[in-house]
Amino acid sequence: MTTSDQGSRQDIADAVLSLPVAVAAAFGLTFTALAAGRAEAWLGWRPEHSHTPGAFQANPIAALADFTGVAAGVTLLPPGGAAATVDYTAKFLTEARGDHLIARARVLRPGTTLTVAAVDISVARNGTETLCAAVLITMRNIAHRARSAADAAGRPSSATRSISGGGFCRCEAGDFFPLQETTAAATQEARTD
Repeated sequence: MTTSDQGSRQDIADAVLSLPVAVAAAFGLTFTALAAGRAEAWLGWRPEHSHTPGAFQANPIAALADFTGVAAGVTLLPPGGAAATVDYTAKFLTEARGDHLIARARVLRPGTTLTVAAVDISVARNGTETLCAAVLITMRNIAHRARSAADAAGRPSSATRSISGGGFCRCEAGDFFPLQETTAAATQEARTD
């Protein structure tokens, strides 16, 4: 991994690759560069990434873009900050047949709430790279905060309720919290917290 003059962001790579769900690690994703507003990652071909020998299926391409794009956004947050994908659009330009994929992400618009990144995915074969997908990712920035008493007790805090969706988890300060279904009563309660 290369670093920038602003220091290493190995903490971001470590956080992504050590998520309890371990999706990035299971795919075999490797970060090769992280710098302010930029990220690069690599994914080698394996049979489980494919429906056809030697070609990557769409899901590993999209997952690589998602992890790389969000990592680029997180480089602009204070240490301990996290982000969650709220939307992405992937355009597959050609078949991804090759030895490995290379994702290069750059932040297009950093924000306090939402950040937008673009990711170019190239497939490498015999030393030649070919652009095979272009992806736009919008992520919700989640600021680092200490766990509240409500979080520790397993109850949703007002911050949890305000961005919740049923059945998903979010990462905050290295911990995962189950998100609660938002209801009108919970929303009213959050306003009075």
